[in-house]
Amino acid sequence: ATNLTSITIPDSVTSIGEAVFIGCHKLTSITIPDSVTSIGDYTFSDCRNLTSITIPDSVTSIGEGAFMDCTRLKTITIPDSVTIIGDSAFFLCTNLTTVTFHGDAPKVGGGVFNKANPTIYRKHEAKGWGDNWGQSRGDGSLAEYSIPVKLISEKP
Repeated sequence: ATNLTSITIPDSVTSIGEAVFIGCHKLTSITIPDSVTSIGDYTFSDCRNLTSITIPDSVTSIGEGAFMDCTRLKTITIPDSVTIIGDSAFFLCTNLTTVTFHGDAPKVGGGVFNKANPTIYRKHEAKGWGDNWGQSRGDGSLAEYSIPVKLISEKP
């Protein structure tokens, strides 16, 4: 599977398992069907040439480290169906510039955007968002990153 450049996951799939496409360095694009409800832990981790992925409205959870080290990924849209994002899901996505959330702020693990520096865009009516997305240390201070949160209407 390591020579694949693009993948269209079949409609019969409801869950993409743990580490299925880990280290597929030639993979540039992924199409996920509306049948999928969860993306497992480390599923697309270390897919360093991945530039495009569409997450359908059927997905409710994105696993731990799911897109870790996808260094070419620049933009991603998270549908309003996603309510949980695991630890380090976008860790080391160093070129991620734009993350668009269509729903309320999801429940998240630690370090979701650690070593990534995107701007988050959200819908005006979405709940649970502040002006920044930061990882709390538990003592009230923000951890090593704080990501600006803007309205979709403010996109450049």
